[in-house]
Amino acid sequence: MGLHEPGVPTPDAMSRELVHLIRKPQSSSPDSVDSASSPAEYKQETSPVPWTGNRLLQAPNDDDSSSSPARMPASTKRGHRKTTHSADAWEAHKAEIARLYLDENKRLKDVMEIMESQWGFRASQKMYKTKLTQWKFFKNNRQADVANLLYLQRHRLAIGKESTFRRNGKVIDVEAYMRRRGISAFDLVEVADSGDLPPTVRCRTPPSVPRLLDPPDDLMIKERFFQWTSQKFVKPRPVETGYLKRLDLHHTSRALRSVQLLTHGCWLFSTGRNQEGGNFCREAFALLHHILETSAFLSFFEMMMAIQRYPNAEIMKELWSYLSRYASAIEGVNQPLFRVLTSFSKFSQQHGLEHNINILDWALQWASGRFNSSFDGKPFDYTMLKPWDLIPVGESYHRYYLCLNRWEVDLIPTATIPNLDTYEDPSNLRADLLLILGNQSNWNDDRISKVALKVLEQNQSSSKPSDYLEFVCLYATARHNKMRSADDDATTSIDHRLAREYLQLAADLQRRAWPAGKNYYETLTLLECWYREAGDYEAADATRRKRDEDCVNVLTVLAK
Repeated sequence: MGLHEPGVPTPDAMSRELVHLIRKPQSSSPDSVDSASSPAEYKQETSPVPWTGNRLLQAPNDDDSSSSPARMPASTKRGHRKTTHSADAWEAHKAEIARLYLDENKRLKDVMEIMESQWGFRASQKMYKTKLTQWKFFKNNRQADVANLLYLQRHRLAIGKESTFRRNGKVIDVEAYMRRRGISAFDLVEVADSGDLPPTVRCRTPPSVPRLLDPPDDLMIKERFFQWTSQKFVKPRPVETGYLKRLDLHHTSRALRSVQLLTHGCWLFSTGRNQEGGNFCREAFALLHHILETSAFLSFFEMMMAIQRYPNAEIMKELWSYLSRYASAIEGVNQPLFRVLTSFSKFSQQHGLEHNINILDWALQWASGRFNSSFDGKPFDYTMLKPWDLIPVGESYHRYYLCLNRWEVDLIPTATIPNLDTYEDPSNLRADLLLILGNQSNWNDDRISKVALKVLEQNQSSSKPSDYLEFVCLYATARHNKMRSADDDATTSIDHRLAREYLQLAADLQRRAWPAGKNYYETLTLLECWYREAGDYEAADATRRKRDEDCVNVLTVLAK
């Protein structure tokens, strides 16, 4: 139908169609008639509407009376009832509203005026706000959006993809958002719904340094492990009696007992005690199926810690093969877990020890950072907490909450968790944070000795000093001084001498405080090595004899 034929579309309909034809319309001239008239006016129009240039001209009415709505002053017309529009009409103008409001960052009032003057599209501010909310046209970061950004970031990281986010071209700094609002990562997790991001937010994978491509089964393990941990590794409940009772059940479970036996067996294999190691591993495998129980996912995590700490290719193969075959033979095993087990089993058979260790490191780091926690500005990593099993399990409630906070080195002497002191001495928490600082920096951070000595003074003046905290302070100071002496002559180095003295004090305390076990054995082995470096062979031989005498039962009995 031509423009000048009868049955011409109304000006409102025609203006919507012309949105798609005109890239950047010119401003209406003073001669143009306002096209945002009431619906009644549209029905009275009978004259054709000519198209001239880029302007839509409305022909004058036959009635030239000053009372005609088309000739009323703008201020008068604005008092009329606002025009309502169909959903299609709003969608026709959606792109232009987005350009003005988001891309050009104009105020809503200005957007409304431009849409009315240039497109003849009039609506109330309330109508606009309703539509902007429906379209998710937000200029600022909402908490729900940031929570979903974190969820997407963790999902992409699980399959090896880094992520950056931009809103309207500007980088979204999630850490700055949390600092500004005074919230933590697990506060955001509570409101995350894993829904779509607003259309104004773009997720991109930043360019990275080229590297060797991972084998395809790496990606399969990562994706399946992510799916399983998304279900199981949920945020721990606040420190309270009910949740801690569940932890007590975990600490006395057969699943955790199997992990302790397995850890001891792997350690014996690492020392060359193959026969004794085999005995412990057989005992462990007799109980290992309990790890597949629904309530035993924490034991699964600790099992991974054990084989990562004392890696052995043959044990890894047998472990994953046994668990995957057992899971396939019984009913009720969580299917995502079953897929994880089969992927690990296949991977261990096809790749060497180094690659298996790398995939374990990734899995443990992913689980550690599930809630976007950090330590000294770096992602929190449970693998940095070693020796892991020195502290009695009944005094380790705090470890299930380490992954929920952003820890700072300067605050270690006073670090705690809400309500923790009701159930456990916060000194154990501070000791673990000091171990993480040392391992994360490879014991090459001058803050280690400073924090250790400060915490040690506090502990010694306490009415109930903690043996675990004292041991860790002595051990950390010894490791730091040893690192400081790396370029010195060990026979004359003061730092090396201090390292030996502090480690000797740590070993003596360890022997008094706990039954002689593999951690004590490891401490004395390290001390013997340092004595030999310094040329003190007499002290080295004495340390070895003491280790063999004190730890004679370690080869056959698991210390409790």
